[in-house]
Amino acid sequence: MWSVGEATASATARGAAPRAREHLLQLVGRATDARFAAETRTACLEQLLDAARDASLAPDASALLRHAYGALFAVLDDESIRAPLCALLALLTERQHVRAFRVRKVRALYAASERDRALYALLDTYATFCPALLLPVERPASHARRGGRGHTLPTARLVRWARALPTLALPDMVPGLCTHVGDSSLSSVPQFLHLALLVGAGSASTHLPTLDHEAGARIAASLGRLLAVNHVYRCRQQPTPRDARASEIPPFDPVASVMLDQVYVRCAHLGHVPPSLLSFLAHVVHSAGAEAVAQLKAGGDGASLAAWEAAWRPTLVALARVLGRLAPVPWADVFAPLLRPLCHIATMDGVSDEVSATIVRGLVRLLAHWARLAPEDATARDASAALFAWLLELEEALLMDGDPTLPIYHAALELHSAACAVDGARALAVLYPFPFYVLAAPPALRGSIATLAPLFRLVARLRTDVQRAVLPAAPVNEMILALVDMVWSGRAYGSLLQHGLTLDGHLAIDPQTVSALKQACDARRIVPFVLVASLSHSALLTALFEVFCNEVLLAGDHMFVRAPITPSALRPVREHSLPAHMQYTDIRVRFLQWLAARGAPDIWALLQATVPSLQHVS
Repeated sequence: MWSVGEATASATARGAAPRAREHLLQLVGRATDARFAAETRTACLEQLLDAARDASLAPDASALLRHAYGALFAVLDDESIRAPLCALLALLTERQHVRAFRVRKVRALYAASERDRALYALLDTYATFCPALLLPVERPASHARRGGRGHTLPTARLVRWARALPTLALPDMVPGLCTHVGDSSLSSVPQFLHLALLVGAGSASTHLPTLDHEAGARIAASLGRLLAVNHVYRCRQQPTPRDARASEIPPFDPVASVMLDQVYVRCAHLGHVPPSLLSFLAHVVHSAGAEAVAQLKAGGDGASLAAWEAAWRPTLVALARVLGRLAPVPWADVFAPLLRPLCHIATMDGVSDEVSATIVRGLVRLLAHWARLAPEDATARDASAALFAWLLELEEALLMDGDPTLPIYHAALELHSAACAVDGARALAVLYPFPFYVLAAPPALRGSIATLAPLFRLVARLRTDVQRAVLPAAPVNEMILALVDMVWSGRAYGSLLQHGLTLDGHLAIDPQTVSALKQACDARRIVPFVLVASLSHSALLTALFEVFCNEVLLAGDHMFVRAPITPSALRPVREHSLPAHMQYTDIRVRFLQWLAARGAPDIWALLQATVPSLQHVS
């Protein structure tokens, strides 16, 4: 039979494109006509497969093949041509082809076919576009692997890609990816993932491990199939040169971020992500970092990463979720390939605070996960200590870089809250005085009740440990006094103004320096320096105090009180709504109780426990 490749070449040479399309239509017609013998229909499908893989196929001919998707799918019930037909459908599938009725039909055929491998490959292709369709990883029936021509994901480029995985070369595009310039880091891509890809490409290997009983292998096998299908799709959309290097591995496509969600769901019952997937996670991070650097270089000075962030943010969010379940591994194995480039992305110029905070929160979850395993696992104990130290450096870099926004403060508070559970003494040592004062009264006043309340909760937790004689009392008392002075007494940094700051028995900041800082701030701010964190004047609480006074305290009154809410500001309304006996202190107490009733109880709880005049307030 005349091959479609010869037909296409001949038609192109003579400028007879209609003849090539006519030949493709003939092949589709014969493949879907049950009156022809199974051998003839199989041969037609194999020629259509060759045409679909041909990067030089004319666009109109390629479009014709995709328009024939429905006709080809209609004969999927015929078992005699199912293997090459499923392979052809997988190669032609695009998002618009994945319809509910097709999914139902393929699932029904798969359930009745004793786990037909060709149908499973087609379902995996559909799952690439609709992650909700993911199936449990099941090994195809053994008879499906013996003999015959392999039709699942049949592409030579995929075979080269799969064989290149064990020696994944990480380009030194992002600083810190490799130890030395030009290094080629040897990746420990798991054997199961490698073999799963080769099996999906029709490998002739006969020494395949049993994938039935090892949960990590099941995850790798499913991920391998998804990666393979995604790569076939990318190769079809953007054909690569035929002489591409055999060792070249395509970068991770952020469109496929659902793969990370699938890994997370599949690992939920395990309680951790197997270390065998560490290299895949590293590949995702390196792909994201390399693309960010490329975009910055292409944009020149003042280049924005907005487009990169829009594409990669879902992937980074999914990655942060997966990191929280990564099994303990030696620090040297996880730091260089994964954590260092990830932290570099978090601190890269142009990356938003939302993305940086997402990365920090993912690493904080990883710290908490390893800390829970540390008592019985030496690897987790050593790795969690190293990760904690690295997170402190990352926090310092983010908090000291300009004026951080709310997400960074949230992430820093999550870090110190997790650190208290890991090692209370060390957490206390690295919390006061920095970043405690930055979190209590942010330099740019970009905090809010959402950062102040967790800080009060954190200090209250440390106070409980002091009462149990677990932690030293002095630094915790300093933090409590500072919070009381800032929020309640209206004497922010009062202790520093009187005594300076002493660290490790040495005077680090003398009172004269703090006084000079106060004078400089007073000269440049409308709000006095000592009131920057008070209930009445701070940017963190003023707006809420105004809402409380007008909607609760003065409800129904025609007068409106504007911030700052001071005794003098309330004087005009005392003649109307306020009882004469209600003092300004009572109003502030009611405001704190109002905040507590609306989800921020920690401020009032700590103040009531530590301020003598409030301890008897009901």
